[in-house]
Amino acid sequence: MAKVYTTKGDAGMTKDYAGNPLHKDDILILANGKIDFLQSAIDMSMFLDIEHAPFLQEVQKKLWQASGEIANCHGECIISPITNEDLIKLEEYVDSLGEPPNRFVRFTNEKSIWFNECRVRCRELETYLVKLLRDGKLRPEIYKYINRLSSLFFMLGYRNS
Repeated sequence: MAKVYTTKGDAGMTKDYAGNPLHKDDILILANGKIDFLQSAIDMSMFLDIEHAPFLQEVQKKLWQASGEIANCHGECIISPITNEDLIKLEEYVDSLGEPPNRFVRFTNEKSIWFNECRVRCRELETYLVKLLRDGKLRPEIYKYINRLSSLFFMLGYRNS
């Protein structure tokens, strides 16, 4: 019978997609964990807000591609990498949500709270990606996309508050 656990990580090591051994606290592993953490919150948000779910599904695909790049999966699994065109689409979508508030916003209902959770997780991911960007291990388009993504979640939360 196959088992879900392998015990290979018991010494604190894992591998990236290319098979390179990495410590589990390597920034590449941590950054991918933060993408996973964000994607989980986005899944809940899509469940609660079907109006924006189609766009958020596209965001999920882009995050999956970013995760693949970070994990050194170049080639067959990077089908649709984040591009400047994706950044433009994201900015246009954020702009379509209206004017940002000129006051402090408190998120007080289930939808707005989950979008705010996405925003917070996105900001945390962004801080992990800074080192990768600075070290030339992350394409600037990915970093810019993540940076704009937190604005999307803020505006979705604001519209639902």
